[in-house]
Amino acid sequence: MEKRNIKIDIIRGEYKAISAYKIPDDIEEWKECPNCGLKPLVWSFNNGSSTACGCGENEYKNFSIYTESIMSYIKRNNGSALGYGGSNQLKKNWNHWVETGEQLEPRDWLLENDRW
Repeated sequence: MEKRNIKIDIIRGEYKAISAYKIPDDIEEWKECPNCGLKPLVWSFNNGSSTACGCGENEYKNFSIYTESIMSYIKRNNGSALGYGGSNQLKKNWNHWVETGEQLEPRDWLLENDRW
């Protein structure tokens, strides 16, 4: 039922996200955005993962929570992916931001620390 409601919100244009963003399989474990009230859509790509909700101007200028890409993590850890959080890390980052207002891996911080 929750996925159905999100699909309706997508059709209504409530989300500020390009079509690459998808509903997470474990959507029930993601908290609602304290600003727009929507649960996030997620996009995993070569350079990391990000979220999108209803916050922002449009699908290109939207609010996102980020996490480091697996290749960046592997590069920093001598070729090992052990300990990489993957989609669970993005969910952790999102839920932490919802609860505290603190971004664990802000985009600027990732770039400044040679992470992508």
